[in-house]
Amino acid sequence: TAASTYMFTSFEICDDRGVLLGSNEHNNSLVVLDLFNSRKYKNANLTIMGTSGSGKSFTMQILATRLRLKQVQVFIIAPIKGHEFVRSTKAVGGQFIRISSGSPHCINAMEIRPMDNTANELLDGEMEQQSFLSMKIDSLLIFFSILMPEMTNVEEQILDEALIRTYADFGITNDNESLYDPAHPGRFRAMPVLGDLHERLLKNPKADRLATILNRFVNGSAKTFNKQTNVDLSNLYTVIDLSYLKGKMLSAGMFLALDFVWDKARENRIANKAIFIDEVWQLIGGASNRLAAEYVVEIAKVIRAYAGAGIFATQDINDFFSLDDGKYGKAIIGNSKTKIVLNLEPHEPEKAGEVLNLTDT
Repeated sequence: TAASTYMFTSFEICDDRGVLLGSNEHNNSLVVLDLFNSRKYKNANLTIMGTSGSGKSFTMQILATRLRLKQVQVFIIAPIKGHEFVRSTKAVGGQFIRISSGSPHCINAMEIRPMDNTANELLDGEMEQQSFLSMKIDSLLIFFSILMPEMTNVEEQILDEALIRTYADFGITNDNESLYDPAHPGRFRAMPVLGDLHERLLKNPKADRLATILNRFVNGSAKTFNKQTNVDLSNLYTVIDLSYLKGKMLSAGMFLALDFVWDKARENRIANKAIFIDEVWQLIGGASNRLAAEYVVEIAKVIRAYAGAGIFATQDINDFFSLDDGKYGKAIIGNSKTKIVLNLEPHEPEKAGEVLNLTDT
Protein backbone atom coordinates (compact mmCIF):
# COMPACT_ATOMS: atom_id res chain seq x y z
CA THR A 1 0.00 0.00 0.00
CA ALA A 2 2.81 2.39 0.86
CA ALA A 3 4.45 1.69 -2.51
CA SER A 4 1.34 2.97 -4.32
CA THR A 5 2.01 6.47 -2.94
CA TYR A 6 5.36 6.62 -4.73
CA MET A 7 5.13 8.95 -7.71
CA PHE A 8 6.76 6.59 -10.24
CA THR A 9 4.54 3.55 -9.68
CA SER A 10 3.80 1.59 -12.88
CA PHE A 11 1.06 -1.00 -13.16
CA GLU A 12 1.41 -4.57 -14.37
CA ILE A 13 -0.77 -7.20 -16.03
CA CYS A 14 0.77 -10.59 -15.47
CA ASP A 15 -1.77 -13.40 -15.04
CA ASP A 16 -0.47 -16.87 -14.17
CA ARG A 17 -2.23 -18.83 -16.91
CA GLY A 18 -2.72 -16.24 -19.63
CA VAL A 19 -1.29 -15.59 -23.07
CA LEU A 20 1.73 -13.38 -23.68
CA LEU A 21 0.89 -10.10 -25.42
CA GLY A 22 4.27 -8.38 -25.13
CA SER A 23 6.31 -6.41 -22.61
CA ASN A 24 5.52 -3.38 -20.48
CA GLU A 25 7.62 -0.51 -21.86
CA HIS A 26 7.73 1.21 -18.45
CA ASN A 27 9.28 -1.61 -16.43
CA ASN A 28 10.04 -4.40 -18.94
CA SER A 29 7.68 -6.84 -17.18
CA LEU A 30 5.82 -9.34 -19.34
CA VAL A 31 2.19 -8.56 -20.18
CA VAL A 32 0.31 -11.84 -19.77
CA LEU A 33 -3.48 -11.76 -20.01
CA ASP A 34 -5.87 -14.51 -18.93
CA LEU A 35 -9.32 -13.42 -20.11
CA PHE A 36 -10.90 -16.53 -18.60
CA ASN A 37 -9.69 -15.80 -15.05
CA SER A 38 -13.13 -15.28 -13.50
CA ARG A 39 -11.62 -14.35 -10.14
CA LYS A 40 -9.99 -11.29 -11.66
CA TYR A 41 -12.22 -10.42 -14.64
CA LYS A 42 -16.01 -10.38 -14.40
CA ASN A 43 -16.19 -11.48 -18.06
CA ALA A 44 -13.78 -12.61 -20.77
CA ASN A 45 -14.88 -10.03 -23.35
CA LEU A 46 -12.37 -7.64 -24.87
CA THR A 47 -12.74 -4.59 -27.13
CA ILE A 48 -9.89 -3.39 -29.35
CA MET A 49 -10.01 0.13 -30.80
CA GLY A 50 -7.44 1.50 -33.20
CA THR A 51 -7.10 3.26 -36.52
CA SER A 52 -5.93 1.50 -39.70
CA GLY A 53 -2.26 0.53 -39.38
CA SER A 54 -2.20 0.76 -35.58
CA GLY A 55 -1.67 -2.99 -35.12
CA LYS A 56 -5.26 -4.05 -34.49
CA SER A 57 -5.16 -7.11 -36.76
CA PHE A 58 -1.74 -8.08 -35.40
CA THR A 59 -3.02 -7.86 -31.82
CA MET A 60 -5.99 -10.03 -32.77
CA GLN A 61 -3.69 -12.62 -34.33
CA ILE A 62 -1.46 -12.72 -31.25
CA LEU A 63 -4.49 -13.34 -29.03
CA ALA A 64 -6.09 -15.82 -31.42
CA THR A 65 -3.07 -18.01 -32.15
CA ARG A 66 -1.92 -18.13 -28.53
CA LEU A 67 -5.42 -18.94 -27.28
CA ARG A 68 -5.45 -21.75 -29.84
CA LEU A 69 -2.17 -23.08 -28.43
CA LYS A 70 -3.95 -23.22 -25.06
CA GLN A 71 -6.63 -25.44 -26.67
CA VAL A 72 -9.23 -22.65 -26.66
CA GLN A 73 -11.50 -22.92 -29.72
CA VAL A 74 -11.14 -19.77 -31.80
CA PHE A 75 -13.56 -18.37 -34.39
CA ILE A 76 -12.59 -15.27 -36.37
CA ILE A 77 -15.06 -13.30 -38.50
CA ALA A 78 -13.03 -11.11 -40.85
CA PRO A 79 -15.11 -8.74 -43.01
CA ILE A 80 -12.13 -6.75 -44.28
CA LYS A 81 -8.61 -7.93 -45.21
CA GLY A 82 -9.30 -11.54 -44.35
CA HIS A 83 -6.12 -12.47 -46.25
CA GLU A 84 -4.12 -11.18 -43.26
CA PHE A 85 -5.17 -14.30 -41.35
CA VAL A 86 -4.10 -16.82 -44.00
CA ARG A 87 -0.55 -17.37 -42.69
CA SER A 88 -1.60 -17.68 -39.04
CA THR A 89 -4.31 -20.15 -40.07
CA LYS A 90 -1.75 -22.33 -41.84
CA ALA A 91 0.73 -22.02 -38.95
CA VAL A 92 -1.69 -23.52 -36.42
CA GLY A 93 -3.34 -26.00 -38.79
CA GLY A 94 -6.58 -24.03 -38.86
CA GLN A 95 -9.42 -23.78 -41.34
CA PHE A 96 -9.89 -20.81 -43.68
CA ILE A 97 -13.43 -20.34 -45.04
CA ARG A 98 -14.11 -17.71 -47.70
CA ILE A 99 -17.73 -16.67 -48.15
CA SER A 100 -18.30 -14.76 -51.38
CA SER A 101 -20.43 -14.81 -54.52
CA GLY A 102 -17.98 -17.08 -56.34
CA SER A 103 -16.69 -19.17 -53.44
CA PRO A 104 -17.24 -22.94 -53.23
CA HIS A 105 -17.90 -22.50 -49.50
CA CYS A 106 -21.48 -21.95 -48.39
CA ILE A 107 -23.42 -21.42 -45.16
CA ASN A 108 -27.09 -22.23 -45.67
CA ALA A 109 -29.01 -19.34 -44.10
CA MET A 110 -32.07 -21.61 -43.67
CA GLU A 111 -30.28 -24.43 -41.86
CA ILE A 112 -31.38 -25.36 -38.35
CA ARG A 113 -28.33 -26.93 -36.76
CA PRO A 114 -28.29 -29.69 -34.14
CA MET A 115 -27.12 -28.64 -30.68
CA ASP A 116 -25.38 -30.83 -28.14
CA ASN A 117 -27.07 -30.17 -24.77
CA THR A 118 -25.08 -32.78 -22.86
CA ALA A 119 -23.11 -30.19 -20.87
CA ASN A 120 -26.24 -28.18 -20.07
CA GLU A 121 -28.04 -31.30 -18.83
CA LEU A 122 -25.08 -32.25 -16.66
CA LEU A 123 -25.08 -28.81 -15.04
CA ASP A 124 -28.79 -28.04 -14.82
CA GLY A 125 -30.57 -31.33 -15.36
CA GLU A 126 -33.15 -31.90 -18.06
CA MET A 127 -34.82 -28.65 -19.10
CA GLU A 128 -37.67 -27.76 -21.42
CA GLN A 129 -36.21 -26.74 -24.77
CA GLN A 130 -37.26 -23.77 -26.85
CA SER A 131 -38.53 -24.34 -30.36
CA PHE A 132 -35.51 -24.49 -32.69
CA LEU A 133 -37.74 -23.40 -35.58
CA SER A 134 -38.95 -20.33 -33.72
CA MET A 135 -35.39 -19.28 -32.83
CA LYS A 136 -34.27 -19.83 -36.44
CA ILE A 137 -37.06 -17.70 -37.85
CA ASP A 138 -36.16 -14.90 -35.42
CA SER A 139 -32.58 -14.88 -36.71
CA LEU A 140 -33.74 -15.08 -40.35
CA LEU A 141 -35.95 -12.02 -39.86
CA ILE A 142 -32.86 -10.14 -38.69
CA PHE A 143 -30.89 -11.40 -41.71
CA PHE A 144 -33.58 -10.16 -44.11
CA SER A 145 -33.98 -6.86 -42.26
CA ILE A 146 -30.30 -6.14 -43.05
CA LEU A 147 -30.86 -6.91 -46.73
CA MET A 148 -34.15 -4.98 -46.78
CA PRO A 149 -33.89 -2.16 -44.21
CA GLU A 150 -37.09 -0.58 -45.58
CA MET A 151 -39.15 -3.78 -45.06
CA THR A 152 -42.64 -2.90 -43.82
CA ASN A 153 -44.54 -4.58 -40.98
CA VAL A 154 -46.86 -6.18 -43.53
CA GLU A 155 -43.92 -7.59 -45.49
CA GLU A 156 -42.35 -8.89 -42.29
CA GLN A 157 -45.57 -10.74 -41.50
CA ILE A 158 -45.72 -12.15 -45.04
CA LEU A 159 -42.09 -13.29 -44.74
CA ASP A 160 -42.74 -14.88 -41.34
CA GLU A 161 -45.66 -16.86 -42.75
CA ALA A 162 -43.67 -17.89 -45.83
CA LEU A 163 -40.83 -19.18 -43.63
CA ILE A 164 -43.21 -21.26 -41.51
CA ARG A 165 -44.80 -22.76 -44.65
CA THR A 166 -41.40 -23.43 -46.26
CA TYR A 167 -40.19 -25.40 -43.25
CA ALA A 168 -43.56 -27.21 -43.08
CA ASP A 169 -42.99 -28.37 -46.67
CA PHE A 170 -39.94 -30.20 -45.29
CA GLY A 171 -41.88 -31.65 -42.36
CA ILE A 172 -40.42 -29.22 -39.80
CA THR A 173 -42.69 -27.62 -37.17
CA ASN A 174 -42.27 -26.02 -33.74
CA ASP A 175 -42.04 -29.51 -32.28
CA ASN A 176 -38.29 -30.15 -32.03
CA GLU A 177 -38.85 -33.86 -32.66
CA SER A 178 -40.00 -32.98 -36.18
CA LEU A 179 -36.41 -31.98 -37.00
CA TYR A 180 -35.24 -35.59 -36.93
CA ASP A 181 -35.32 -37.71 -40.07
CA PRO A 182 -37.44 -40.86 -39.51
CA ALA A 183 -35.38 -42.71 -42.12
CA HIS A 184 -32.10 -41.88 -40.30
CA PRO A 185 -32.58 -41.91 -36.51
CA GLY A 186 -30.48 -39.31 -34.72
CA ARG A 187 -29.98 -37.18 -37.84
CA PHE A 188 -31.75 -33.97 -38.84
CA ARG A 189 -33.93 -33.81 -41.92
CA ALA A 190 -32.75 -32.19 -45.16
CA MET A 191 -33.07 -28.44 -44.74
CA PRO A 192 -34.69 -25.97 -47.14
CA VAL A 193 -32.51 -23.42 -48.92
CA LEU A 194 -33.24 -19.85 -49.96
CA GLY A 195 -34.56 -21.09 -53.31
CA ASP A 196 -37.34 -22.98 -51.53
CA LEU A 197 -38.36 -19.82 -49.70
CA HIS A 198 -38.25 -17.92 -53.01
CA GLU A 199 -40.67 -20.40 -54.58
CA ARG A 200 -43.06 -19.97 -51.66
CA LEU A 201 -42.91 -16.16 -51.95
CA LEU A 202 -43.64 -16.31 -55.70
CA LYS A 203 -46.99 -17.94 -54.90
CA ASN A 204 -48.10 -14.85 -52.95
CA PRO A 205 -48.85 -11.74 -55.09
CA LYS A 206 -48.33 -9.53 -52.02
CA ALA A 207 -44.76 -10.84 -51.66
CA ASP A 208 -43.62 -9.67 -55.09
CA ARG A 209 -41.01 -7.20 -53.76
CA LEU A 210 -39.63 -9.73 -51.27
CA ALA A 211 -39.33 -12.34 -54.03
CA THR A 212 -37.59 -9.85 -56.34
CA ILE A 213 -34.94 -9.01 -53.72
CA LEU A 214 -34.41 -12.67 -52.82
CA ASN A 215 -34.04 -13.55 -56.50
CA ARG A 216 -30.44 -12.32 -56.36
CA PHE A 217 -29.63 -15.27 -54.07
CA VAL A 218 -31.45 -17.79 -56.26
CA ASN A 219 -30.83 -16.80 -59.86
CA GLY A 220 -28.52 -13.79 -59.62
CA SER A 221 -24.91 -12.97 -58.75
CA ALA A 222 -25.21 -14.37 -55.20
CA LYS A 223 -26.71 -17.74 -56.12
CA THR A 224 -23.80 -19.58 -54.47
CA PHE A 225 -25.69 -18.83 -51.22
CA ASN A 226 -28.52 -21.06 -52.46
CA LYS A 227 -26.87 -24.32 -51.36
CA GLN A 228 -26.60 -26.54 -48.32
CA THR A 229 -23.89 -25.77 -45.77
CA ASN A 230 -20.67 -27.46 -46.89
CA VAL A 231 -18.28 -26.29 -44.13
CA ASP A 232 -18.03 -27.21 -40.47
CA LEU A 233 -16.60 -25.56 -37.37
CA SER A 234 -14.91 -28.52 -35.70
CA ASN A 235 -11.40 -27.10 -36.21
CA LEU A 236 -10.02 -25.29 -33.15
CA TYR A 237 -8.98 -22.30 -35.28
CA THR A 238 -11.48 -21.18 -37.92
CA VAL A 239 -11.36 -17.96 -39.95
CA ILE A 240 -14.41 -16.87 -41.96
CA ASP A 241 -13.29 -14.37 -44.60
CA LEU A 242 -16.05 -12.06 -45.88
CA SER A 243 -13.86 -9.39 -47.44
CA TYR A 244 -15.14 -10.04 -50.99
CA LEU A 245 -18.69 -9.02 -50.01
CA LYS A 246 -19.71 -5.37 -50.33
CA GLY A 247 -22.44 -3.06 -49.03
CA LYS A 248 -25.51 -4.71 -47.53
CA MET A 249 -24.15 -8.10 -48.56
CA LEU A 250 -21.20 -7.60 -46.23
CA SER A 251 -23.34 -6.79 -43.17
CA ALA A 252 -25.73 -9.64 -44.04
CA GLY A 253 -22.79 -12.02 -44.54
CA MET A 254 -21.31 -11.01 -41.19
CA PHE A 255 -24.60 -11.73 -39.47
CA LEU A 256 -24.92 -15.08 -41.26
CA ALA A 257 -21.39 -16.07 -40.18
CA LEU A 258 -21.96 -14.89 -36.59
CA ASP A 259 -25.22 -16.82 -36.34
CA PHE A 260 -23.42 -19.95 -37.61
CA VAL A 261 -20.57 -19.52 -35.13
CA TRP A 262 -22.88 -18.68 -32.22
CA ASP A 263 -24.82 -21.93 -32.74
CA LYS A 264 -21.53 -23.83 -32.52
CA ALA A 265 -20.30 -21.88 -29.49
CA ARG A 266 -23.43 -22.75 -27.51
CA GLU A 267 -23.04 -26.48 -28.05
CA ASN A 268 -20.75 -26.99 -25.07
CA ARG A 269 -20.84 -24.44 -22.29
CA ILE A 270 -17.96 -26.09 -20.42
CA ALA A 271 -15.21 -25.74 -23.05
CA ASN A 272 -13.61 -22.31 -23.46
CA LYS A 273 -14.03 -20.58 -26.81
CA ALA A 274 -13.42 -17.12 -28.25
CA ILE A 275 -15.36 -15.35 -31.02
CA PHE A 276 -13.41 -12.58 -32.76
CA ILE A 277 -15.51 -10.05 -34.69
CA ASP A 278 -13.34 -7.65 -36.65
CA GLU A 279 -14.89 -4.33 -37.77
CA VAL A 280 -17.87 -4.98 -35.50
CA TRP A 281 -19.21 -1.53 -36.37
CA GLN A 282 -20.61 -3.14 -39.54
CA LEU A 283 -23.20 -4.86 -37.31
CA ILE A 284 -23.76 -2.28 -34.57
CA GLY A 285 -23.15 0.98 -36.44
CA GLY A 286 -25.01 3.12 -38.93
CA ALA A 287 -24.54 0.55 -41.73
CA SER A 288 -26.64 -1.99 -39.80
CA ASN A 289 -29.96 -1.85 -37.92
CA ARG A 290 -31.26 -2.17 -34.37
CA LEU A 291 -32.19 -5.86 -34.63
CA ALA A 292 -28.69 -6.90 -35.74
CA ALA A 293 -27.06 -4.60 -33.16
CA GLU A 294 -29.21 -6.03 -30.37
CA TYR A 295 -28.23 -9.56 -31.49
CA VAL A 296 -24.52 -8.72 -31.12
CA VAL A 297 -25.03 -7.01 -27.74
CA GLU A 298 -27.01 -10.02 -26.50
CA ILE A 299 -24.08 -12.28 -27.39
CA ALA A 300 -21.73 -9.95 -25.48
CA LYS A 301 -24.01 -10.21 -22.45
CA VAL A 302 -24.54 -13.98 -22.36
CA ILE A 303 -21.37 -15.48 -23.89
CA ARG A 304 -19.84 -15.68 -20.41
CA ALA A 305 -22.49 -18.29 -19.50
CA TYR A 306 -21.10 -20.50 -22.30
CA ALA A 307 -17.46 -20.19 -21.13
CA GLY A 308 -16.82 -17.87 -24.05
CA ALA A 309 -15.07 -14.62 -24.84
CA GLY A 310 -16.27 -12.03 -27.31
CA ILE A 311 -13.38 -10.12 -28.92
CA PHE A 312 -14.76 -7.00 -30.62
CA ALA A 313 -12.47 -4.90 -32.82
CA THR A 314 -13.12 -1.65 -34.66
CA GLN A 315 -11.07 0.90 -36.57
CA ASP A 316 -13.91 3.39 -37.02
CA ILE A 317 -14.82 4.92 -33.67
CA ASN A 318 -17.46 7.26 -35.13
CA ASP A 319 -19.39 4.43 -36.81
CA PHE A 320 -18.95 2.27 -33.71
CA PHE A 321 -21.00 4.83 -31.76
CA SER A 322 -23.25 6.06 -34.58
CA LEU A 323 -26.44 3.98 -34.21
CA ASP A 324 -28.97 5.33 -31.69
CA ASP A 325 -26.50 7.85 -30.28
CA GLY A 326 -23.91 5.16 -29.61
CA LYS A 327 -26.23 2.98 -27.52
CA TYR A 328 -24.92 -0.31 -28.90
CA GLY A 329 -21.26 0.67 -29.04
CA LYS A 330 -21.45 1.75 -25.40
CA ALA A 331 -23.15 -1.55 -24.53
CA ILE A 332 -20.28 -3.51 -26.11
CA ILE A 333 -17.76 -1.41 -24.17
CA GLY A 334 -19.78 -1.81 -20.97
CA ASN A 335 -19.82 -5.60 -21.36
CA SER A 336 -16.08 -5.85 -22.08
CA LYS A 337 -14.04 -6.02 -18.89
CA THR A 338 -10.81 -5.53 -20.87
CA LYS A 339 -10.15 -2.78 -23.43
CA ILE A 340 -7.13 -2.23 -25.64
CA VAL A 341 -6.79 1.24 -27.16
CA LEU A 342 -4.24 1.62 -29.94
CA ASN A 343 -3.39 4.68 -32.05
CA LEU A 344 -6.49 6.68 -33.00
CA GLU A 345 -7.21 9.40 -35.52
CA PRO A 346 -6.73 12.96 -34.15
CA HIS A 347 -10.48 13.49 -33.65
CA GLU A 348 -11.14 10.11 -31.97
CA PRO A 349 -9.31 10.10 -28.58
CA GLU A 350 -11.79 12.57 -27.10
CA LYS A 351 -14.72 10.27 -27.94
CA ALA A 352 -12.90 7.19 -26.66
CA GLY A 353 -11.92 9.03 -23.48
CA GLU A 354 -15.51 10.12 -22.90
CA VAL A 355 -16.90 6.56 -23.23
CA LEU A 356 -14.11 4.94 -21.18
CA ASN A 357 -14.12 7.72 -18.53
CA LEU A 358 -10.43 8.44 -19.06
CA THR A 359 -8.63 11.50 -17.73
CA ASP A 360 -7.00 13.92 -20.17
CA THR A 361 -3.64 12.38 -19.30
